[in-house]
Amino acid sequence: MTETLQAEASVERLIFKGKPKSMSAAVAVMVAGMLTFSMGINQVFFVEAMAWTFIIWGALLFWGHIIDYSSTYEVTEDALIVRSPLRLWSIQKTMDWGHIKRMYVVVERIGATAEDAALQVIFTPEGSTQMIREDMPYNPQLAQEIADRAGLKAERGSAMKSFDALPQEQKGRYTWQ
Repeated sequence: MTETLQAEASVERLIFKGKPKSMSAAVAVMVAGMLTFSMGINQVFFVEAMAWTFIIWGALLFWGHIIDYSSTYEVTEDALIVRSPLRLWSIQKTMDWGHIKRMYVVVERIGATAEDAALQVIFTPEGSTQMIREDMPYNPQLAQEIADRAGLKAERGSAMKSFDALPQEQKGRYTWQ
């Protein structure tokens, strides 16, 4: 009985989802490019090239939004696991707590809400000197879990000491090391 309780307690996982974004701009750019062909104004090479550029950029924007939306951030006892099923170059990243060196909270404007901020986690893989940055949507609970499990403390003199309240009087980048 005791062993099963310990096993269940050690399997604790917290899963956070990516944030949805408005995909209307991406769809509008793609539709604008496609309308060029249906309207018959693609007789000039430059116009046709611009139409294809709009279609490609709209598709890339749309794909980027879907990647952000479908990403999950899993906090386990051993590591932070980032899963992005549509990010073909890196479907899963596992960042163990001992190798997370820094975390930044980037506040993009004065009077910010959680939508106006982002987390940037700096990770150095074992046996490497390369620093890898993973950008995440700001979530106070996720930020607190990362800081606690990785042993990160707010930089001395930082205006942001807690994840519950974003600084309202200034924008900036707040560091936890």
